[in-house]
Amino acid sequence: MKDKKEELMFVFGEPALVIEEGGRRYLVVGDLHIGLEAKLREKGVHVYGLAEKMAERIRLLMEEFNAGTLIILGDVKDSILYSDSYEAKSIKSFFRLLDGVDIRIAEGNHDAHLGEMITLPREKEIILGKYALLHGNAFPDERAMVCDYIITAHNHVSVSIKDIKGTVYRYKAWMISKVSKNAGKYYDRYKKNSRLISMPAFNELIIGTGVEQFSKKDNLNPLLRNGIFEYTKAEVYLLNGDRVGTLASIRGSGFIRS
Repeated sequence: MKDKKEELMFVFGEPALVIEEGGRRYLVVGDLHIGLEAKLREKGVHVYGLAEKMAERIRLLMEEFNAGTLIILGDVKDSILYSDSYEAKSIKSFFRLLDGVDIRIAEGNHDAHLGEMITLPREKEIILGKYALLHGNAFPDERAMVCDYIITAHNHVSVSIKDIKGTVYRYKAWMISKVSKNAGKYYDRYKKNSRLISMPAFNELIIGTGVEQFSKKDNLNPLLRNGIFEYTKAEVYLLNGDRVGTLASIRGSGFIRS
């Protein structure tokens, strides 16, 4: 998907997007959760080199789209507090492989103590012209609400699809929501045609929570949880660009049928 006027591109087949602002291109990803694979080892599943593979994918995408800056929308690390030795080593390896890349990080709720492992600064929000970029676990500042687009991670968007045999599959997905009049209860100023873009997780081990289950999710983005953006009318797309419907239609049937 691409908005030619706004120069916002959803990367086909990848949980990543590219924006162009001020003559510069930015690759945007979120929810790396480096170190997550360590939890799988407790269940007997061994995954190696995931951080390095993510770094390689990012380099290739930056080259493909001629992006000058990488923006990470939080949850660089998987642990909420302190990293164990494995996670810390993986984080350092990830950023070492991206040495020389201009990187900006919007801090997520899992990124406490990240500064003890890397020297890159973390920001609460990143404003680039008409784009506001943040993790999505907290209310944004008013300066973000007057942007054309608010781009967030945090909720690991996915969708459940049932085939004709009744088998259910989950796929990473994008969710695009319109701002509602309810925004006036929380903000004195906001853009009336603003869009909230909720990203899928970049970590390939995370499929995420199906949008049809979001109403049961305690840590849902407060912009959605409080009706600041129209949650039930949100448009949902797969990574290949296929539109699977609005959230209301998905919740009404329980699943989208393929």
